[in-house]
Amino acid sequence: MNSELTMKIEPETEYRFKKSGNLVKTVEPTDYAGKGSWTVVRVDTGKEMVVRGVALVAKDDPDWSEG
Repeated sequence: MNSELTMKIEPETEYRFKKSGNLVKTVEPTDYAGKGSWTVVRVDTGKEMVVRGVALVAKDDPDWSEG
């Protein structure tokens, strides 16, 4: 994997899903769905889920939108 394409994800930080744009807050890293996965909580519903880190974008990413 190319390290230039990898984003450093931090716990207790807000990110958006690349495809849906839903806002989530990271809780902790997990290996449950494979290396690089995170437990996150959707900001709007409080739903907790496990997602791959590559599905998230940070506020400084060009794909971020205020939704």
